[in-house]
Amino acid sequence: MSSVPTAGHRTRTPSTQAARVAANRARFGRIALVVVVLLMASSYVRPALDWVSARSAAGEQAQRLDALRATESRLEHEKARLSSARGLTVQARAMGMVREGERAYVVTGLPKN
Repeated sequence: MSSVPTAGHRTRTPSTQAARVAANRARFGRIALVVVVLLMASSYVRPALDWVSARSAAGEQAQRLDALRATESRLEHEKARLSSARGLTVQARAMGMVREGERAYVVTGLPKN
């Protein structure tokens, strides 16, 4: 065998083969690095989505709490108003009630204006 290249075969020098092996290792290293970075990034996706969801839910709950506090305040005010004798009388009259001994009159046929 001669070291002269023929039409069908090429001979590779050791330095060319070493360069190819080094290039393949470098390529493999880059691919492995990209895979590791993608895996690490994907491990942060679910917690980030959960955090966004929790933050949104917290905002909705805060709005609901504000609405409930406003309702509570309104009901407390109404309770205080109805607890007084004057407030109770006004509410009873609005419901059509009369005091004992009073005579109720119903007027019908009045114009709507």
